[in-house]
Amino acid sequence: MLRIHPFVMGHLIGAVMTGAVAGAFINPQAAFIGAVALFAGALVSCVVCQWRPGVEAVAWKLWPVAVFANPVMLAALGFMAADWECVVGARRGWDCLAAAMAILTAGLCLLPPFGGLLWRWWKRRRAPAA
Repeated sequence: MLRIHPFVMGHLIGAVMTGAVAGAFINPQAAFIGAVALFAGALVSCVVCQWRPGVEAVAWKLWPVAVFANPVMLAALGFMAADWECVVGARRGWDCLAAAMAILTAGLCLLPPFGGLLWRWWKRRRAPAA
């Protein structure tokens, strides 16, 4: 039977839930797209986390790697860098919609690793003493 590490499971489930809930404010299609996009990003992030620093690493090392190894987060940061004038408030209007969506997406990418850390903590707490 396939054994999935609790951090990976919590991270992936957290990503699907975050994307679905955020997209549900728009419409069901956006909920599906958001869930799939954040799941794919979290999957790549989990692969990187297993390589370095390892899914058993302390939280202060694991969380930043999980966040910044996510390609969705990197794309959001790229959009923010491209529209830096909108981000700092030097330009306003409908032209700044992509920057606003990038800021929202970057904020959403911060949440799933917490789900992974929480699930890992819960499983360790409930594990029988060896």
